[in-house]
Amino acid sequence: MSRDFFKVGPFSEVEERLEDFTSSLYLQKLYMETVMQMIETQEAYDNAITENDSDEAKTLKTQLDFLENVVSLANNNMSSFISNTIYYD
Repeated sequence: MSRDFFKVGPFSEVEERLEDFTSSLYLQKLYMETVMQMIETQEAYDNAITENDSDEAKTLKTQLDFLENVVSLANNNMSSFISNTIYYD
């Protein structure tokens, strides 16, 4: 529920820019957490391959594919937001 306290005047624009800034910070945090999780999963996958643990490798590969798709979707959304173009991919 949004509370539009400043609807007109100089503070209206500042409020909008502040909301965009804080949303961008939060999305950047989520993006970085996903990338870090993807790196950890890749390392675990490489270890499973090295140790010939096919069941673990299969599970980690599925998780890695999922995380790659999440990052790809986030990249498309970020590009869409920056360029004001909708990417359906």
